[in-house]
Amino acid sequence: MFPHRKILYPCLFLLFFFISASFSQVDHHQYNAIENLQPVQQDKFSFAILGDRTGSSPDSWNIIDRAIFEMNQLHPDFVIMVGDLIEDNTADANIIEEKWNIAKHHMDSLQIPFFLVPGNHDIWNKISYITWEKIMGDTYFSFNYKNCHFLILNTEEFHGTGEEGFGTQQMAFIMEDIKTHLHVEQFFIFLHQPVWLYSEAIKTDWEKIEFLLKDIPNSVFAGHLHVLASKYFNGHQYVIVGPTGGEMRLPRNPEMGLFHHYTWITVKGQDSYVGFIEPGRIYSEDSALKAYPIYLQGLYLIKGMIPEL
Repeated sequence: MFPHRKILYPCLFLLFFFISASFSQVDHHQYNAIENLQPVQQDKFSFAILGDRTGSSPDSWNIIDRAIFEMNQLHPDFVIMVGDLIEDNTADANIIEEKWNIAKHHMDSLQIPFFLVPGNHDIWNKISYITWEKIMGDTYFSFNYKNCHFLILNTEEFHGTGEEGFGTQQMAFIMEDIKTHLHVEQFFIFLHQPVWLYSEAIKTDWEKIEFLLKDIPNSVFAGHLHVLASKYFNGHQYVIVGPTGGEMRLPRNPEMGLFHHYTWITVKGQDSYVGFIEPGRIYSEDSALKAYPIYLQGLYLIKGMIPEL
C-alpha cells in the first residue's frame, strides 16, 4: 500500500545518524576544549557606570547603595557616575555642602576609584558651581588608563562661566586633549546631558568635538533622561544610561529601557563589551560563609554527621 516505505525508513535512519554525529562533533569541540583557552590580554580591563540618582525617589539611596555593594563584589577597575548625585535648587552654600556630605557618606563605601561627571542637579547656579570646585575639584578633566583615554565633560559649565555651550576654556581643553590622544586604542567620553539630541549652542560645540573624534574608536556615555537607550552613529556607540536610584517617569519596563541599573564595560584592545545590571541579584561571599555552618549542622541533625567547623 505504501510502496516507498522500504526506501523511506533507511533514508530516515541515515538522516538521524548524520544529525547525531554532527551534534556529537559540535559538543566534542565546544566543551572541555583546552585549545580554546587563550591567555588574557594585558590591556583587558573593566569599569562600571552609575546612572542618575535624583528625582525625589524615596528609594534612591537604597538602590545606589545596593549597586555600590555589588560593584564591591565584582570589583571593576574604576567607577564613573554620569551626574546627578545630589539634588537641590538652593543658593545657600551651607545647605549645598550638607547635601554633598550626605552623598560622600554613601559613596565612601565604594572600595574602587570613583569619578563623577557634573549633572544639572549637581551644578545649577553659581554657588553650586563654586561648591563643586571646592569639594570635587575640576568640573572637566581627562585621564589615561591602559591604552585608552577617558574624557569627562561638563554640560553645566555655563553656570560658572556665563557662556553658552561648553564655554571657551572647556572647548580649548577638549580640542587640545583630543589632538594629543589621536592614537589611543579607544577613546571614552562622558557627559551628563545627551547634547547630540539638542539644538542649542552646546550641540554646535559637540559637532566640533565629533569631527575631531571621527577617525578614533570612541564611545559616548550620557545620562539625564532616566531611561536606557543606545544607538550607533557613524560606527561609534552612543549610550544614554538609565537611572541608578533616580525616579522614572513611567513604571518599570526593561524592554523600554525603564529599569534601575548600572552599566558594565569590559575593554579588550579595540573592542568593548557593554552590559546592564539591575541591582538586587548579586551576593557577597559572606552569604556562603554564613550558610556553611548552618548546612553542616543540618547534616549532623539529619544524617548524624559530625560537622567540621
